[in-house]
This record gives sequence, C-alpha cells and structure tokens, in this order.
Amino acid sequence: MQATKRSRRAVVAATMAAIAAGAMQVPAVAQDFPTKPITIVVPFGPGTANDIIARQLAQDMTGTLGQSVIVDNRAGATGNIATDFVAKSRPDGYTLLIASTSLLLNQVTGNGIADLTKDFAPVAFSGSTVYSTFVPNELPAKTVAELVALARQQPGKLNYAGYVGGLPQFLGEMLNRAAKINTVMVPYKSTTDALVDLMANRIQIWFTPIASGVPVQSAKQARMIAVTGETRSRVLPDIPTFKEAGFPDLTVDVAYFLLAAKGTPEAVVDKLSSAITKALENPKIKEALLAQGIEEKRGGPPEVGPYLASEVRRWADIVKLSAPSKAEK
Repeated sequence: MQATKRSRRAVVAATMAAIAAGAMQVPAVAQDFPTKPITIVVPFGPGTANDIIARQLAQDMTGTLGQSVIVDNRAGATGNIATDFVAKSRPDGYTLLIASTSLLLNQVTGNGIADLTKDFAPVAFSGSTVYSTFVPNELPAKTVAELVALARQQPGKLNYAGYVGGLPQFLGEMLNRAAKINTVMVPYKSTTDALVDLMANRIQIWFTPIASGVPVQSAKQARMIAVTGETRSRVLPDIPTFKEAGFPDLTVDVAYFLLAAKGTPEAVVDKLSSAITKALENPKIKEALLAQGIEEKRGGPPEVGPYLASEVRRWADIVKLSAPSKAEK
C-alpha cells in the first residue's frame, strides 16, 4: 500500500516537474533566440516596396538581435513561391515572410497556395502605401476627369496594365465601374515592360505602388494623375486622390506585414515583433521609407491577425463587385 502511495506521489511529482519545465521553456526559448541568422523572404524582386522595407528592417534588426538578418528574394507566381516556402518552413522564427495586400488577393481569388490567415503566425506591421496612377505624357488627359472623359469618347480603346488576380486588375475594373467607362486590361509579367509601353503610349493607364511611381514621376517619364489614398501622399502632396476626383470607391491602401510559419513559439514571435517595432522607430528608417512613399503602420500580433481576417472579407466583396463590366452607353 505504501509502495503504491509512493508510486502515485512520484507520478504527481514527475508531472508537476514536467509542467514547471514546460513553463520555464518558453522564456528560455525567447532568451536564447536567435542563435543563427534570420531570413526575411521577399515574394517579389529587388526594388519593390516589400524589398525596400525588408532591407531597411534587416539592418536595424541585425543590431538589435545580435544575429545577421538576411533578405532573400523569391519572386514568381505572383508571390506564391515565397509564400509557400515560408509556410512550409520550420516554425522556429528563423524564416519570415514580408507580405502585403497583394498576397491576400491571391487567397481571395483562389490563386493562392497558402492561407495567410491560417498557415502563418502574425508578427508585425511594417508600413503601408498607396497606389499611384499614371498616363503617358503625350495623352491629352492631365487629370482623372479628363481621362474619364477621353475614355467615354473612345469606349474600349484605352488600355491599362495589370496581371490576372492582381491589384492593378481590380483597380482598373473598379475605375470602369465607378466612372462607367470601358478600358481594357493588357496583362504584363513585368513592371518594367509595362512602363516601357506606357511611355510609348501603347497602354494609357498604369497602376503601380507609389514606391515604384516616385522615380518615374521625378524623371518625368510619365504623368501621375492620382493616388488611391484616403489623403494625399506626404511624398507627393501635389497629386490629388481619387476621392478628391469624385471616385471614393478607389480609396485603397496596401499594408505590409511580417509573418512566421504557424506554430512558431509565441515568445519568439514577440521578440521578433519588438525588434521590428524598434526598427520602425529609427528616424533614418522612417525617412528612408517615407521617401519611397511608405507610411508608418505599426502593430504586433494582436493587431495584424484581426486585420488580415477583415481584409480577406473586404477584398472578397470587392472582387465580387469588380467583375469585368462594360460601360453604360
């Protein structure tokens, strides 16, 4: 009988020890992390907003965390290659994805491989931006109103650059619907190719993140006529919004956020989130990002998670309403 009691006490003691060890393990993981380099995977090529933000963060995070933070561009399949790679990576915090609204669109349109709301652990916001809208310099339209008037005079004759399932496609269709015009999307795989054709007036409308648009506007390679923000961009305050032009439905911003593989320990996620937030508070990084039209947007897992869920619902509604439509005659 006494042996049985001793056996039970031993089991209870072992169980309590295991629980205590588990409770102590979480802070130990965070305290030791990181012990090797961290990789931020960028789903698009060099020079894109995702890439610009990742490289700014990497420098500061390296100093904060005491380990190198490497940027790895894995472009292709509208971001699916990078997204799938990080989703399937070891959930230890050493591989991060810098995602954006465009990757959510893959999910909403059924073109995605991984689910950003289910296959990842949200880490932190890293900024936000808007899209800019360009027309060729030789096009006789210097404002949104003039562009709409021209499109109504020539239904089906004006083209805009986009790619299937991408944000430019939906911006074009949203403009068609809101302005009751009929412009036609020409699919492009490369932003560079689209810009070349815009400059040659082979396409007449180009939607691009303002980070890509700033150098084009500065070099006067084409004419920026509007941005999709709620308010004007601080980097280009002379450019009006679509809302000012009478088209509030084209008020769209793009958020950037970092994700880790689902199952990454909470303490590790919190440590990464703190390092990212610290980097975004660096005045030099703020200035560098703002120069590219990337505004501040901060928040950790409690903010990023609900945001992703709400954006999926929002864009699902937009996609339904933005099915290609012909203008009313």
